[in-house]
Amino acid sequence: MKKIFRYITIFSLAVSVMGCEGFIEGFEEDPNNPSGESVDVNNMIQGVMLGNALLQEGEVARLTGMWTDQFSGVDRQYINLDQYLVTAGDFDSPWSTAYYAAITQARLAQEKAENELNPKVLGVAQILEAHAAGTAASLFGDVPFSEVTKVESPMFDPQLEVYAGVQKLLDDAITNLKLGKGILRAEKDIYFSGKAQNWINVAYTLKARYYLHVGDYAKAEAAAMLGIPSPEGNMITPHGGTLYDVNVYYSFGMIFREGYMTAENAFAPRILDPAQEGTFSKNRNNAKTDETGRFKYYYKGKLGSYDLNYGGAFGFDEDFPIVTYAENQLILAEARARQDNLTGALEALNEYRELLDERYETGNYDPYLITDFAIDGIENPGSLSVKDALIDEILEERYVTFIGNIEAFNDARRTDNRVGIPVKGTASKLPQRFLYPQSEINANPNVPNPLPGLFEATAANK
Repeated sequence: MKKIFRYITIFSLAVSVMGCEGFIEGFEEDPNNPSGESVDVNNMIQGVMLGNALLQEGEVARLTGMWTDQFSGVDRQYINLDQYLVTAGDFDSPWSTAYYAAITQARLAQEKAENELNPKVLGVAQILEAHAAGTAASLFGDVPFSEVTKVESPMFDPQLEVYAGVQKLLDDAITNLKLGKGILRAEKDIYFSGKAQNWINVAYTLKARYYLHVGDYAKAEAAAMLGIPSPEGNMITPHGGTLYDVNVYYSFGMIFREGYMTAENAFAPRILDPAQEGTFSKNRNNAKTDETGRFKYYYKGKLGSYDLNYGGAFGFDEDFPIVTYAENQLILAEARARQDNLTGALEALNEYRELLDERYETGNYDPYLITDFAIDGIENPGSLSVKDALIDEILEERYVTFIGNIEAFNDARRTDNRVGIPVKGTASKLPQRFLYPQSEINANPNVPNPLPGLFEATAANK
């Protein structure tokens, strides 16, 4: 899928380099004030899609990628970011992207869709808000939610209440989309060309994701059963062959900030690299798994000089996965394993491995047997229970599936770093949250006091 994805570079520059003041540049309509009579709700919803896409693929993803040791910050301010040496001001742009480019615009689009009796666009706007708000809550903890767009200084809702609100938004979105009414113009929907069923499936997968975040495995499984049913239903941000629709990782790493971030000595390439089999205990290559193809898709080089593959996963016109069948299957696998349904968990895992086998021609992913997770099995060289060994494999698979995606950071925190991601610098554990931004501290008296520190777990992960 290669559709024209206009303005993504403008958003990248505005948020990553210039700040929110640059949002309006390049738009026929001011996206910070899209509620005028002249603005079509379909144009508005496309703007929300773009804002949420940047939240998922831009600065936040790079930072969480460094903190999960998928990437390495090696130049200028990225050296400090890589080592968790951050200040509140470093989070001004991520906060602006979440609230100004995504959540606020999604609410304005919902208001207009309701006024125009367009439940289809309303449902999509609710999904996009839920995605952005769920992302913000997962990263910052307590965040503004119920009062956003209603008061100048919104209160900070408790994180678990935000998750509950996100679930209600997704339920409402599903209800609206199932009505089969309203118009979402195909050319304005950069993901599914206006197909309501695809958006419904995405909503269920997001429900499963956020139930997983709070440890409700039964509800996560139930939602995933209605989630994205195949790779054809993936929510993937499309990129093309011009500077106006370039992959955001490529834009950062090859055009605007070349050399700031590589994968030197990073954990993720090392566990994938076939050359590290037998020399690194965490390496994933074994008698049933050959990660050659996946390693070459994401990375290039060798130990000590790994870099992102800007001709592969981070290529100029490479599309970026946001919500996928892969995630849905791995939610099913983990949720079932946590509930002691090991047969069902293994079935979901093997279905995904079959997809990997088809995707990476130079790799191999033979189906696992339950005996592979017994003591002395391929995936249990120690004395783990079958259940624990299977969960470890599912979490490792999630980690490498989410290279470049924020969910790897969410997994690391909710599982107490069960994958074993190395901690950097002088810290004793991985960062547990984003700091509240200086811009919000200065402007909103409702910011939590005392301010939580970088290593203080959020409510969902305590």
